[in-house]
Amino acid sequence: MSLKKIEQVKKDKGFKIFDLIIYGVIALTVAVLFIVIFTTRNTDPLTGIKVYVNSELVFEYEFDVTASADDGIKSAIVQAEEESGIIKVTVTDGGEKNVFEIDKKKKTVKMVEANCKGKQCLYFPVMNDNSDFIYCSPHRVRIEPFINRDDGLIIM
Repeated sequence: MSLKKIEQVKKDKGFKIFDLIIYGVIALTVAVLFIVIFTTRNTDPLTGIKVYVNSELVFEYEFDVTASADDGIKSAIVQAEEESGIIKVTVTDGGEKNVFEIDKKKKTVKMVEANCKGKQCLYFPVMNDNSDFIYCSPHRVRIEPFINRDDGLIIM
């Protein structure tokens, strides 16, 4: 590097005005995204769940409406047992098995058993509001909140 170039670098400011504008825009964007993501979550209490396997509805349970767990079974691959306020639901599709528990008193859902590799679905937090979900990627089992009820009405 030449001495002339070194002198020129020494005279330059650390940040130019354009650099500061770009950094400000990035910081503002991050702040807005943070606020939007964490303030728009639907944290209403869990009213029920829907369970999908391969995007097909196989089980649904609504806490205040469903009389028994057997009423929510939509497929032969699902079995439900109720014991002292806890419903244990088993989803078996071929050799793939997932077991989750529904606590009727606390209105929560938790995955308790899976025979998939990695068992990541067991580490999902307990579902207790409408912003939560549980997903088992290898078995394609998705448990999501029952917030959008289809009444069969089409509104245009």
